Amino acid sequence: MRQIRRVRERSAGAASPWSGSVTPTLLGLVLLAGLSVGCSSEDHQESLPVLQVGMINDPTGLMPPIYDDGEMQIYEVKKGTAFPILAYTDMTRGELNRVKTEPYGRQPWVTIDDIDVQVTWTLSNLDDEEHVVELLVDPWNEFGRYYPGMQLTDADDEEYMPNFSGIDKRYILGKKSEGEASRVHGTYTYSDLQEMATDLATVMDLLKNPPMLEGDPEDMEDPTVTYTNHAFHWQNRSYNDLLVKKWVPAVVAGLTGLDLGFRTYEPANVALEVVVEVVDKNGKRVRKEGEEDKDLLRPTDKIITVGVVPP
Repeated sequence: MRQIRRVRERSAGAASPWSGSVTPTLLGLVLLAGLSVGCSSEDHQESLPVLQVGMINDPTGLMPPIYDDGEMQIYEVKKGTAFPILAYTDMTRGELNRVKTEPYGRQPWVTIDDIDVQVTWTLSNLDDEEHVVELLVDPWNEFGRYYPGMQLTDADDEEYMPNFSGIDKRYILGKKSEGEASRVHGTYTYSDLQEMATDLATVMDLLKNPPMLEGDPEDMEDPTVTYTNHAFHWQNRSYNDLLVKKWVPAVVAGLTGLDLGFRTYEPANVALEVVVEVVDKNGKRVRKEGEEDKDLLRPTDKIITVGVVPP
């Protein structure tokens, strides 16, 4: 497992995501492209503008690592993208507030029954040496934006490791000179993103109703961190996950945006290209082409994170 030492302070719960030495460097270019709209008036699909995130590292040191303890370096880039979700009216806000729904406090405006999301991506190695790249996708909903915190792995040596992202997978990129082997393509399906939305809702409930400690709390690590990493682990699915089953909400808030990027443990020149597709299942939540006069839901500024406060 990867370990990180001497990281600056970060609190559990809501916190600022862009402060401290473990803050990701946000780089990238958003290419302008038109939105494509499906044919059905009730069920339509929006393809968001192509998103590009680039990491540039050459001998002149254009990009410093986000973390360096003298033994290990971490390089990371991320870019956020908000979905064109229609804003609700004042009347609708009142109706949502009247329905007390946990763990959010009110009924969500967007649920997983309203929209589906799919992510198609390509990682490209621009160096003539092989790299291992960790692709990262973190979810937003209307109540919060998930930012992975840190987990204490060795209290005596003050060693930490990053918690899992919503999707957190490693890929091997061959040398640039190897042609197709230097690129990796993939799609995280509608089912994968629905699971990630469910995992975020589960983590919100875990934070509101944390697992009980058994034994001396001073001798145990925070179980909420362990449960969160378990929930977000790629191989675990909420429909048959006995460990976190009791925290999976009956109503799951839908995704309203994503943070997309990648991480390496050595200097690298790598590019990520992403296409995000959002399907409006009832034609009432996603802004269509030609509806630019309609207001969009404002992205949340609340950060949802778990972890410990490093010494």
